[in-house]
Amino acid sequence: MITVLLNVLVAVAFGVGLTVAGVSPWGWSIVWGVLVLIAGQMAMGWFLRRKMGAINDRVQAVLKQGQARMQAKVQRWRTRQMSNQKAAEAELAKDRDAMIAEVQALLRPLERYRLWVPLLGRQLATMELQFAWQRKDWERVDTLLPRALLIDPMLVSIRLARLWQREAPTEELRKVFRKATRRARYGTTALLYAVFAWMLVKRNAIDEAYKVLVEADEKNEHPVIKANRDALANNRLAHFSNAGFGEEWYALWLEEPKLRVQRQRHPGRYFA
Repeated sequence: MITVLLNVLVAVAFGVGLTVAGVSPWGWSIVWGVLVLIAGQMAMGWFLRRKMGAINDRVQAVLKQGQARMQAKVQRWRTRQMSNQKAAEAELAKDRDAMIAEVQALLRPLERYRLWVPLLGRQLATMELQFAWQRKDWERVDTLLPRALLIDPMLVSIRLARLWQREAPTEELRKVFRKATRRARYGTTALLYAVFAWMLVKRNAIDEAYKVLVEADEKNEHPVIKANRDALANNRLAHFSNAGFGEEWYALWLEEPKLRVQRQRHPGRYFA
């Protein structure tokens, strides 16, 4: 907001100065003042976006590399049949915390621009919310949720997941879900629909879950949506699963991923 105030003061001073100096009448001074305000906003906006864009590029690179490393590790464990799931989860948590710490160090310089850029505080809260969620810092999550910009379907899914953890009534879940999907673009809401349908199934609202998935299939082209819709249509609840969304689904902490655990063989069993 400081940028706006400074530019307004400069524009007013410029307009008044033109009139006092006899350069132009009040009408034209106001026009020139508005033009100065617009130019100042554009120049300051360009400067701040350039600063923030450079940091954001580095943040995205760190996130992409970190997630790729973790996904490769999970895939390797699944291929080789990981024998100790708890150790695997602990190692992934350690890698995730290291990635988050690196990103937070990159974001720290943006704090100095909080008063200069409108909505920057909410943008930072939105990003911090995702980190707090990954760390399972529920107290911090509850603090950040009201300040975050819940525009992305993944962020809305996080809000739904937190409401689920707190055993919110179905009507409250439905209200959040409907608000998020009302104006969503085609092909962006598959996970959000899947999350809400999963919650309905868990609460034995099978008919509504089926209708939600039919609607989801009209707005998204996703194999998991189709498979779950068909499972409910044929009363095969055991086949309903969101595992096909991979890390997106498991990142919501609604279910734990299942790694194939290698069975311990008795060395003498095959020599009897």
